[in-house]
Amino acid sequence: MLFGCQSKQKSSNEPFEQLSKSVDQYATNILSRGNINSMSVAIYKNGSSYHNYYGTVDSVSKKPLTNQSLFEIASISKVFTGSLMAKAILDKKLTLDNDIREFLPRTYPNLEFEGTPVTIKNIVTHTLGFETPKKLKNVYSKIFSGEYAKNPIVYTLEDLFDELETTTLSHAPGTFYAYNNVGPEIAAYILEQVYKKPYPELLSDFFKEIGMENSYLQDYEQHKDHLIQGYTESGELAMIGKNPLLGGASGIITTLPDLMKFLQYQLEAKQPFIKEATRTLFENKEEKLGYFWDVGYAEEEGFYYLKTGTSNGVQSILLVCPDANYGQILLMNNTSEKAVNDWISLYNKIEYDLIKFPKINLWSQVEPLFLKNSKEASKQYLALKKDTVHYFATANYLNRVGYDFLSQEQTALAIDVFKLAISTDPENANLYDSLGEAYYKAKQYKKAKESYENVLKLDPNNTNAKKNSNEINLILEHRN
Repeated sequence: MLFGCQSKQKSSNEPFEQLSKSVDQYATNILSRGNINSMSVAIYKNGSSYHNYYGTVDSVSKKPLTNQSLFEIASISKVFTGSLMAKAILDKKLTLDNDIREFLPRTYPNLEFEGTPVTIKNIVTHTLGFETPKKLKNVYSKIFSGEYAKNPIVYTLEDLFDELETTTLSHAPGTFYAYNNVGPEIAAYILEQVYKKPYPELLSDFFKEIGMENSYLQDYEQHKDHLIQGYTESGELAMIGKNPLLGGASGIITTLPDLMKFLQYQLEAKQPFIKEATRTLFENKEEKLGYFWDVGYAEEEGFYYLKTGTSNGVQSILLVCPDANYGQILLMNNTSEKAVNDWISLYNKIEYDLIKFPKINLWSQVEPLFLKNSKEASKQYLALKKDTVHYFATANYLNRVGYDFLSQEQTALAIDVFKLAISTDPENANLYDSLGEAYYKAKQYKKAKESYENVLKLDPNNTNAKKNSNEINLILEHRN
């Protein structure tokens, strides 16, 4: 089930409308796999935006999602804390090199490693130098298991201050990345000290600045009628998460339109704190961090930054690409492994189209027909492929589509897609390898053998093709 809700666009244009239809198509197809109850999607490109809802909150009530539906965005809350920290830096309330002990209520001589203290920079980049204190870690575990669903959490900010007194640093701050919820909570406390305001008030002021009128910090009970609960790996209704501390690490509940305002603000506002919050402060082989943002640079889309959030039952992601002027948001209320895999697949499909815009993905135009009549759809694809002004089409993308069909046990469709891909790029050994794999899965061993032979004609040293050909020969010999 699809519930349309298009945002007001700054400039209506046919390519963006086609892109929006493609997004609907991708989301509907993903939802049909049955692993996700509902999804909410928003996209932005060059000043135009679109958002929509798919599926129902659950299979019993058939309740649709709306613009009033509230989602617990979990760790995406951290980048709001990071934004406020970046503003504090620019307001000269503190510096990245400040020792955090300057703002804490006790002296904490233990919060240093061989004379190197924990700094503001360390708390916003997950490079504290120490692990989450034991009692707090245990509380987080109980929250996630639902133990505190109906009971108050027996842990306070004072308990954290107590635990910090016995914390030992295992390495120098700033040298080792370890994702945690402690740094954001310390950041929220420090913000309270430098601005002389409670953190919820600081966050509320920030919401107002952006225009986020339906966003709150942990007001679960007051907004329970609109709060979306999710489902766990086992399919059970997940408990709403609770944050025992200030809310710097998690606890924001918001609507898709409000989160879209935050995305647009990132791309349009040109506020100095946005650039500050997203500049690289820490980097190793795996990660690049701004103020709690994951940042990076890609060859085609340029600079980007993103944040994901995983609560007990809601999975979310926010992506911003300033250089290519696009972004996307995905929310779903299932967190099983299959649901997450589908969610990632949808994310990749949408981003690929956003990168190539204003050209439209040719595959999205022929896919509905392909599911009914692959031969006729293939003819249309080859005919429209000549129109390089309006469409983009690559054999490698078709290869990905084929593997998506394979993963869904739709082997016949995968074979037809791989054959179509080969017809557009007959010298591509990898495509024959993919076709061979599909034929093998379909137990069409003679055709699989032919495909691998074609691989070896184009790539004589292909070890995978040699291995699979030998296995197929043994199967065919055994049959004879």
